[in-house]
Amino acid sequence: MSQTREQANLRSQFVKSGVEYNLFIEFLKGKKYRAIIEIQFNLVGKFAFFLDWQGEPIQELIVNNQISKYEQKENLLYIDEEFLLEGLNNVQISFENEYSTSGHGLQTFIDTDDQQYIYSQCEPYHLSEIFPSFDQPDLKGYFNVLAQLPSDWQFISNSWEKSDNFKLGDKLKVVQAKGFLLEKEGFKYQESIEEKLLSTYLFALIAGPYAVIQNENYKINPNSPLRLFCRESLKAFLSKDHEEIFTSILRGMEYYEQLFQTKYPFSKYDQIFCPEFSSGAMENAGAVTVNDKYIFKEDVPLSERIDRQNTLLHELSHMWFGDLVTMKWWDDLWLNESFAEFISHLCQDRIKQFPGIDHWVFCFQRKIWGYIEDQMNTTHPIYADVKNTDEADNIFDGITYSKGAALLKQLFFTMGEEKFSNALGQYFTQFAYKNTTLNDYFAVMKGQFPGDFLVQWEQDWIMKAGLNTVSAKTSEGQIEFTQGITLEQHPHLRTQIFKIAILDNEANLKHSQQVQLDPQQHTVVKLDIQSTDFVILNYEDQSFVKTLYFDDQIKFFLTHMTKIQPSLTRLLLLRSIWDEVRDGKVSFKIFIDGILEVLNNETDDTLTLTILGWMSGGIDVYTPRKYRQELYDKLTEIIIGLLRKTDQANNNKILVLKKYLAEWGVSPNHLEYLKQYILADNLEFGSIGLDNGWTIIENIFAYLNIPAEEKQKLFDIWAEKDGTDSVRLHKRFVESLVKPDGLWQYFVNYNKEESVEQISQVMRAFNHDIYQEQLKQLEPTFYKTLPEVFASKSSDYAKEFFYRLYPINDDLESYVQQAQTLLSQTNDDVLKKLLQQKIDQDNRRIKTYKKFLE
Repeated sequence: MSQTREQANLRSQFVKSGVEYNLFIEFLKGKKYRAIIEIQFNLVGKFAFFLDWQGEPIQELIVNNQISKYEQKENLLYIDEEFLLEGLNNVQISFENEYSTSGHGLQTFIDTDDQQYIYSQCEPYHLSEIFPSFDQPDLKGYFNVLAQLPSDWQFISNSWEKSDNFKLGDKLKVVQAKGFLLEKEGFKYQESIEEKLLSTYLFALIAGPYAVIQNENYKINPNSPLRLFCRESLKAFLSKDHEEIFTSILRGMEYYEQLFQTKYPFSKYDQIFCPEFSSGAMENAGAVTVNDKYIFKEDVPLSERIDRQNTLLHELSHMWFGDLVTMKWWDDLWLNESFAEFISHLCQDRIKQFPGIDHWVFCFQRKIWGYIEDQMNTTHPIYADVKNTDEADNIFDGITYSKGAALLKQLFFTMGEEKFSNALGQYFTQFAYKNTTLNDYFAVMKGQFPGDFLVQWEQDWIMKAGLNTVSAKTSEGQIEFTQGITLEQHPHLRTQIFKIAILDNEANLKHSQQVQLDPQQHTVVKLDIQSTDFVILNYEDQSFVKTLYFDDQIKFFLTHMTKIQPSLTRLLLLRSIWDEVRDGKVSFKIFIDGILEVLNNETDDTLTLTILGWMSGGIDVYTPRKYRQELYDKLTEIIIGLLRKTDQANNNKILVLKKYLAEWGVSPNHLEYLKQYILADNLEFGSIGLDNGWTIIENIFAYLNIPAEEKQKLFDIWAEKDGTDSVRLHKRFVESLVKPDGLWQYFVNYNKEESVEQISQVMRAFNHDIYQEQLKQLEPTFYKTLPEVFASKSSDYAKEFFYRLYPINDDLESYVQQAQTLLSQTNDDVLKKLLQQKIDQDNRRIKTYKKFLE
């Protein structure tokens, strides 16, 4: 169920920002909670008044002290106008509701030690699954909570919690007279009072026996220590990393305050690591919720620590972009996410917590997401026309995040940091605790950067979709650039501004300079260059353009790759070469042969990891099934060779290589070899690692023909070694892999007893390639079932159903045809986007298969 922009605009004409919410909630152990919500708001005129409510039928509704009539219809609660007044109104609603297992609303999780943990996830339109509200971003409110919860539980919300002298104490008596929050043994009361205006999707409500970690050396002010919360079972792991995390936050906060010319706007900064979290993290003001997969139970590659830091700094930047100043409607989601995506990478580069790391390499890796999605038929302008919250959910994508961030990076380096900072300072000062649109932002930016540049830049890059290509041919004294398009429906050519690097025929850097291409197919630039020189396009990665190279250029770069510096430049070139595979111009087999020398000599572990990731995708996506095992075997032997030649002091590279050894070693011979790493830690490459061990065990259950008792023994050994809730998920996987009967009906009739993350493991086992022959018979049923699943299940579950159970065989033309048929029949916005993306992906795979078989 979704809210429309039309509904939101209508309501905001009559209800004004500054709503006060007083929530009285009983956190009960088990499946349900009870609450009374009091809403005070100013009404200007009368209309068909409604609140958003996606929960169970309410028990009572009182308007201005009068019991009122109402109608609960789908996601809306219509209230009789009889008792509504011009000016201040008071609405009180009593209700009981179930905790969620879908990943949004008020989520519940029970750990293996039977401890229950509860947390909220409200973006974009899920606060109304927790309590009735004006659930739209431009009706900001003050959120006050008086909670009753078990005495051994923590209570966390957007502002500091307290245990006495309750502001809502007098109102509590009225609530108790209705039978709610009555005193009882083993329970306590805690209160949180919010003095800053927040949009509804930023509200946080967390309860449970969370362990708390804080350190007196890390405070945002003398009265506000940084705090981490997590499950008790993971406290020891998070404690080991708390200083690294706190250091990132304090350095990041210092840099943001300087860049934004605005102090941190909230009273505290908590980070709550939550189980089964539906995304990476969420920027609830002062109470950021984080996926507890970012709690590392073992030594991990440095790239994972850098990724965690980026996620945490991304959420921190949202305290300004999104929380302090919020978009009016989801059309301008980019004002939140594009900024946070770019600024977090910029911050990492500036605070330099990880010496020797080029964070723009990681920025480019994220940017690839934008490149991929901007070549799909589902691409859209960064400023999107969002008609409802389902469409809003659709644009949390590579365009809004990665492409938007890439363009802001371009703008940052074009304007310069001083002007960019001055504009942001003015923006936050002018619109603090308010809502803005694209026009508000550009009005401020143009004040710092006068002239026509920003006017045209906005039209070219923010308002138009589609990715351009650029290639270059050199001759004596000039370069001829050719600009093209990737999608016919987006034929717009742009003014392109980027750097180039000129190399001599021995790959020595001669010089670099900025060039500007006209918005036309061909642009000739006169400069100091010889016909034997080679040109690197988009040097330093300050533009958003797909760079193309000719065969002789690719051969030259591969031959001299070890001489090319820095790492970011090598990555840009390698990505262009990989795009030749994705575009069906070069066979994946040829790519492997061409890239092996690069892989053997690459000194940057991040690039090694990236290349291996492309190879993994190349096998799984761009290689026909019957040829995959041969390539897995070949690459596994390559990994073993790299492990043997890698200096044992380079633990980071060894960790990277072990990951792919476990992933690719699926032949019987390789699994027999890897099985020994489950039984002992003192073998050739030492400990294989917890996560890698689980990968090996799952592959043993799937592919190795040994007695079931031996497989179970290996599982038990690793389960004892792990000892966390991961064991439960892997157990669910292997049990389902062994006994898949009846699971299809279980998926179709999903009853929410298992969480989406838990059932995802079951789906992964059911749709495994060991059952590909049996799964063929189910393919037509899958497509026929999709509309009902998307109509009757939560969006999170429906998406998981789609991704995890999509046909996995090689009948790609049939999949395209069936998806196109369904696409023409459905009106579901989310399903339409997923189907179109699958059509695009499978059409691309058809091209790559043909090239592979040539």
